[in-house]
Amino acid sequence: MTLAKDLGQKFMGRIGSQAIFMISHVSHIMANKANRELARLGFSLQIEQVPVLFVIYFAADDLLSQQEIANMLQKDKSGIQRSIRTLERDGYLRVVSDSVDRRKNLIRLTPAGRMIIEQVIQILETLDHEVMSQLSQEERDAFLATTQKIITLIGK
Repeated sequence: MTLAKDLGQKFMGRIGSQAIFMISHVSHIMANKANRELARLGFSLQIEQVPVLFVIYFAADDLLSQQEIANMLQKDKSGIQRSIRTLERDGYLRVVSDSVDRRKNLIRLTPAGRMIIEQVIQILETLDHEVMSQLSQEERDAFLATTQKIITLIGK
């Protein structure tokens, strides 16, 4: 047996059944697949930036501050700020000063940002279907119920 295979078996045997590892591992694999698909289709967007665009897209005409976006996504403001700078550089967002509080930046989706998020929603729905269609209805229901329960338990 090769060293890599032996280490892989020990690793998986020790933590491979732990929920935190499995959830993280699935998340990583799915994110990599989504990033490869986005790149293949010519998008400069990374899946890690999509939640920022989602929040702004679904806020519609309500402008959100960077802090509000960070709070909604349960992320630190500096990470959100980096994503916003990149998305602004790529032309998907516009940062404007709040007319009431000049210290606060408000985020607006550009027409290009609206177009890209609508395309990304379709791409992610297709990727989700590719995975979920391989599961029976009972498996899908159990998966969704279990992950929702974990979110409720941990998200407190």
